[in-house]
Amino acid sequence: MTDKPRKVLITGANGFLGSYITRKLTASGRYELTCLVRQNGDLSLISDLKKDLDIVRGDIRDVSLMYDTVKGMDCIIHAAAEVSFTSGRKSLLSSAMDGTANLVNAALEANTPKFVHISSVAAIGRRKPVEEISERQMFAHSQYDTDYGLAKFLAEQEVWRANAEGLNTTILNPSMILGAGNWEKTSLRVISEIYGGLKFFPAGVTGWVDVRDVADAVIRAMAPDQNGKRYIISSQNLPYGEVFGLIADHLGVKKPGAAISRNLFFPVLVYDKLRSLFSGRKPLLSMATLRSTSAESYYQNTASVSDLGMNYIPVSNTIADTCLLFKQSFAAGQKYALFT
Repeated sequence: MTDKPRKVLITGANGFLGSYITRKLTASGRYELTCLVRQNGDLSLISDLKKDLDIVRGDIRDVSLMYDTVKGMDCIIHAAAEVSFTSGRKSLLSSAMDGTANLVNAALEANTPKFVHISSVAAIGRRKPVEEISERQMFAHSQYDTDYGLAKFLAEQEVWRANAEGLNTTILNPSMILGAGNWEKTSLRVISEIYGGLKFFPAGVTGWVDVRDVADAVIRAMAPDQNGKRYIISSQNLPYGEVFGLIADHLGVKKPGAAISRNLFFPVLVYDKLRSLFSGRKPLLSMATLRSTSAESYYQNTASVSDLGMNYIPVSNTIADTCLLFKQSFAAGQKYALFT
């Protein structure tokens, strides 16, 4: 007799990270997957899996839809998020806080056995220009934080509140995620920007992680004994300049040559704005992102290694794999690619 497949709801299943989580769960053959995507959400990253998925279109801010969709689920993986550092503050906070509240409330009502929340290291916050950061730290309003980080922090508070009310939860805080996906969205846009001749790089240090490792961490976090725990998911802490340089080397293009020091913040913002006007693309930067990426933030991953058994892919390997797929997809005129 075989075990009955676990019913899993994945929000944001068509996104960069969500698509890898969906693929990993589908490949195991042990889950029935319901994927919540936005009404106009692009399904390109999971189009080949649609026959194996129950696709539900809607918004996590739709209360009745959440209560209907959550019923009967064995696990909820909340990967949906508005990933932006230049969008309006109100939209970011509403999607993160109100949407997550609706989802955990529905999970509590349905007695859902497990809830895995995908957050970000941005939710932990940065207080100092040079700092070592662990899961024990809390978000604090400082010049190095962003509205995106605040939105993620507020969403986490809803998850902690639900945990106190009896929901089995695990929170994952990935650092800067790299990998193959849609080259015009999320953190992957930096690949196409470097390929297109990006001239600047942030002066700070941050954590970096392979999207495949984050998806692996999600599967591990689905275990019931991870209740009430939070993990930084990060492979290595490296300067932006070093990572951007490695990307340029693998793409065969000139490295960005100038670090964005504080006295360059305003000129770089003007340059980015003008470039966006001529290219028709959204601005890449804001004053908040320039401040946050100027910090040297060193993220500890020891808890994820010891508790979840994570064995991280080196960042250099991730960059090599990613850039190879970028060049292949670019040559073929495709806007995205996927690790298989």
